Amino acid sequence: MKTLPKRDEIPVEMTWDLTQIYQNDAQWEADFARIEGAIGSFEGFVGKLGHAQTLLECLNHRDETGKIIGKLYSYASLKRAQDNAVSASQEKYDRILGLWSRRSAATAFIEPEILEIEAQKLAEMLEQTPDLGVYAYYFETLERTRAHTRSGEVEEVLAQLSETRGACEQAFRMFNNADLKFPDIEDENGEPAQLTHGNFLNFLQMPSRNVRESAFRTVHGTFEKWRNTTATTLAGTVKSHVAMARIRKYPSVLHMELAPDAIPVEVYTNLLSTVRERLPVLHRYLRLRKRMLGLETLRMWDLYVPMVENVERDLPYETGKNLVLDSALPLGNEVQTILRRGFESRWVDVYENEGKTSGAFSDGSYLTPPYILMNYQDKLESVFTLAHEWGHSLHSYLSRENQPYVYSSYTIFVAEVASTLLEALLAHKMLEEARAAGDVPLQIYLLNHTAERFRTTLYRQTLFAEFELKIHEKVEANEALTADSMSEIYLGINRDYYGAEVEVDEIGAIEWARIPHFYYGYYVYQYATGISAAQSLARQILREGEPAVRRYLDFLRGGGSKTSIDLLKGAGVDMTTPGPINTAIDGFEEAIAEMERLSA
Repeated sequence: MKTLPKRDEIPVEMTWDLTQIYQNDAQWEADFARIEGAIGSFEGFVGKLGHAQTLLECLNHRDETGKIIGKLYSYASLKRAQDNAVSASQEKYDRILGLWSRRSAATAFIEPEILEIEAQKLAEMLEQTPDLGVYAYYFETLERTRAHTRSGEVEEVLAQLSETRGACEQAFRMFNNADLKFPDIEDENGEPAQLTHGNFLNFLQMPSRNVRESAFRTVHGTFEKWRNTTATTLAGTVKSHVAMARIRKYPSVLHMELAPDAIPVEVYTNLLSTVRERLPVLHRYLRLRKRMLGLETLRMWDLYVPMVENVERDLPYETGKNLVLDSALPLGNEVQTILRRGFESRWVDVYENEGKTSGAFSDGSYLTPPYILMNYQDKLESVFTLAHEWGHSLHSYLSRENQPYVYSSYTIFVAEVASTLLEALLAHKMLEEARAAGDVPLQIYLLNHTAERFRTTLYRQTLFAEFELKIHEKVEANEALTADSMSEIYLGINRDYYGAEVEVDEIGAIEWARIPHFYYGYYVYQYATGISAAQSLARQILREGEPAVRRYLDFLRGGGSKTSIDLLKGAGVDMTTPGPINTAIDGFEEAIAEMERLSA
């Protein structure tokens, strides 16, 4: 049996170099002690932020301690991720979380105190103290919350109740991750196999239709047994959202959740209406899937099985790295320089080892490189993952290099744009090469990879978003939210989306019960808007060249210096209109048409 190598058995050049953060643990300890000592100094600012110079000093102090604590956290979390079995790394991680919490508590007074300053007086302070100007947009973002900030007494009560408000979500998390167990099923060899959240998708991708159906029915049948429990936790969460929106005097939960980054409600409603208008494109893809799988009827457990035979090529890391570099060539020399520097300076931790965190991520902070964790396999999917994470790291690098600390982070709304765009450029590059080589199986594989991203990200996440809106509207209308009503809503939306092409089994109506994102408050729609924006921008870059690249890089450099909508508008994408969504779906339809032709 193949065993994973230990951390010290991985070639050094294939690991990330964390000495770029701290040369040794002693340096980390020194910074830790420095921040620990600095936390108490925030007390000297309490009640004094109405004075311009004091406000400036306080915000500067917050930013400087924030930079260092981010650096401390990055080092500790990355050390832990590379080998979770090392107790010293876990200890560091636990300590920095505690320090972060203490600093957060020490700085909690700042924003409420700023909001106590009248808008006119704050404007005068900005005029009189030029160095405060860097915080002008930050004050604007706070101003958006002014009308929805309650009295100090009410805010204090809400703060005390914050843990209670999240109790339903926490209860679901514990039930879903710790208590819930699925019965074993038979694998393709007729042997008992354990079914888990983690391997459920693997079973849905197996060639045996009986295994796929068994996995689907087992997972959803198990949730059906707990329908009242999960309905209670989700309904409780939705009621909590509605109560908070009413307390803060927002027209709806949707308005409340979109407000922090000034996302117009039209962005959400345009997404839902545009995707519904373009459902015939999804239906066309499902008909193609049915034909290519040779099925008379498409069922819910047939949606993830590969449509084409495995065409996996052996793609060692060096090959994958070069593919990512080549696919990013349209973005120009600056991006090439950053990518090459990252590869050469060991920003990427490449291979799996014993104790290493699974999956992949991009991480780092204002004072560190944007590191990438991979568990690279010599397969095409790993190359796409590498491109995806490099998209995040590129965004983080350019934001931090070009923005002051206060605006160096970007919002979740735009977080998936850069990652998805680099994936789109990789798919385009590889597809061009496959066409030139006359490699039809690889062409179909790549087209299918792209098409599946549209189905699972644009359409499926919008389906989720529509369900989320409907259950919130139901509570806002003072109607009961029960297991029956949620299943009825979910089943209806699924039947609309999949149309006559899929026989939507009623057992799948309970799927809402296993989706943790529904507890987050209007989160999932951002996956759909992100892929729409990314596809639109990729098209502009490939068609226009340098002008589109310049706009796009300015967007990446923008960090959080403007609203996400304004940053994307500057790049050439207006998410308040249906345009980008339609452009993305046009790309989906083109991929379908080419697959139809190649597979005829």
